[in-house]
Amino acid sequence: MADDDDKSIGRGAALARKALERLLARAENAAAKWPAQTDGGGRSVTLPLSEKSFPEYLRLQRHADKVECNASLQLAERDGAISVEWDRRAGDRAHVQRIVLTDGAKLARHLGIEPRWDVVAQAERQFESHALAHPVLAQVLEAWRKGNLLRGTRPGEVTSWLDAIQVMQYCASRGGDDIAIRRLSASLFRDSKRIEAIWPALDALVQGDTAMVQSEMEDLFSQLGLVKFPPTLLVAGNVAVSYGNEIVRASRPYVGFAPSAIRSVAVDSGAGRYLLTVENLTTFHELAGKRPEDAIVIYTGGMPSPSWKRAYSIFLQALARTAHFHHWGDIDVGGFRIASHIAKCCEHAGRSLLLHGMRADAVPPGTVARRELVLSERREILRTCERWRWTDEAAALGTLAVEQEAMEPCWPE
Repeated sequence: MADDDDKSIGRGAALARKALERLLARAENAAAKWPAQTDGGGRSVTLPLSEKSFPEYLRLQRHADKVECNASLQLAERDGAISVEWDRRAGDRAHVQRIVLTDGAKLARHLGIEPRWDVVAQAERQFESHALAHPVLAQVLEAWRKGNLLRGTRPGEVTSWLDAIQVMQYCASRGGDDIAIRRLSASLFRDSKRIEAIWPALDALVQGDTAMVQSEMEDLFSQLGLVKFPPTLLVAGNVAVSYGNEIVRASRPYVGFAPSAIRSVAVDSGAGRYLLTVENLTTFHELAGKRPEDAIVIYTGGMPSPSWKRAYSIFLQALARTAHFHHWGDIDVGGFRIASHIAKCCEHAGRSLLLHGMRADAVPPGTVARRELVLSERREILRTCERWRWTDEAAALGTLAVEQEAMEPCWPE
């Protein structure tokens, strides 16, 4: 019996603390809805010690535990943090009916906990110098006020976001160069894998909206020019490329170039009726092996990197004004994001991009679909189609994502 008594020592105090922590959590949630209410003023914040709200109190079996719990709650009341409402039918201060918040800050101090409203206020001060350049930080703070995780960060974990901003600033300063990601990570943070650890926050900053569908990590890094090894531009077509200090012909089936070393492109007469960019390597190989003489095919390597875009712009300038530009990728949000980036390149060169093979209603029956498109993905794809006037693809969009490799290779008409 003595051993059992020893084990139960402090049980009542522990339960009182649990009740006070739950009351503080309610106060934090109330403060998220009504920011002025961090001191318990205005709307009442309470915790009934009832079967529904806090059944643990009713299940205390030892009288000593209940006395200890009640005493601990009275200590918080003495500190001005709460008031205790007693059930008078049970006798003098024998049974607590509810605890009511009196002062949220005092309750937090009593518990030795930094309240969420202070955590978020501190984060807001740390974000202040970046708020104009990155309005998405307001969404981060709002999520934290509600106690929610956002892109893997808990309330107050500002370092991930500040580090991500530092990465963005560095990439912007390099003007589209390819950057070795782990070397940069070690240089900035003394941790070669830090950038890979904070990529969800980095993605939200790049997209400018936490509600957007999260990118694939490799697509995000490619977009920023962060690479584990230098990319290769695979080209199939009757072209001659000024490459470094020499002229290199893109012989069949294809030739790989370092994008940064491409200076200019000359297209053989009659060989550049259209240029087709392809998202996936398998499809590129299949098309390169059966390429018509008047077609040029370029592999994007997934999301185009800044150096890839710079090389692509050289091809845009080299082709005749009568040439057509097409892109073929996956029918999913990533595929349309890639297409949008290429469309921007075309727009800057005074050209327009057509999509090929990305109409869902043209996918042959029985084609294996990867998964269903969630509503947020469909909405983003439709916004992208509206932006670039891809009306046929928007009208044909279904509920299923389809990978390019699941479709037979074909050419634009």
